[in-house]
Amino acid sequence: MNIFRLSFTFIVGFILATFLFFLDLQLWVIILTMFIFFLAFVVLPQIFTAYRSNNIKSIEKFLKANKKNPLFAYPLATAGGNHVEMEESLRAILAKHKQPYMQNVYHTILALHLDKIETANTYAQKIDKEPLKSYYAAFIAAKKGDFEEASRHEENVSVEWMLHALHALYAHEKGQHSVFETEAQKAIDESRGVQKFILVHSFKNM
Repeated sequence: MNIFRLSFTFIVGFILATFLFFLDLQLWVIILTMFIFFLAFVVLPQIFTAYRSNNIKSIEKFLKANKKNPLFAYPLATAGGNHVEMEESLRAILAKHKQPYMQNVYHTILALHLDKIETANTYAQKIDKEPLKSYYAAFIAAKKGDFEEASRHEENVSVEWMLHALHALYAHEKGQHSVFETEAQKAIDESRGVQKFILVHSFKNM
């Protein structure tokens, strides 16, 4: 959130609080009302941008405003196509988020970024949630050139953007440029928020 919008929100919030006190309402009613106000005008718009927005410019502004968070620094590094910054942001995520699931997912992504396919496979097998486990299993199989195995893993991938992203990868690996463009666009169209931003720039850098 930019400074102007934040300042405007707090000014409106202050006016609202003053008005509520003027009405002589109970304190809990005022607190609840103010909580709902800031939730609606501060928190929810950011959540929407991060997870549901289709506006790439808005998503980029959100990422830049939150770039101190490694999870948001990584998409920005992807957009810049800077491999060193991408690696650094991935390592920063691993340093901050110690949960086993996060460790396995981002170690997989880091290994793929470094083109260490066997290492990626080791970590991908430890991912304990679908459809991400099968998505990366299919991704790794495709990087190995085993498209039959990749297709078998698709049975557990129920998210549309993931399926189209995989098909775009298969086409890229096979040199099928028109199919790649079609499937990449379908993946972008089916995705939302930060994920859309990552796909747009990942495909651009392939």
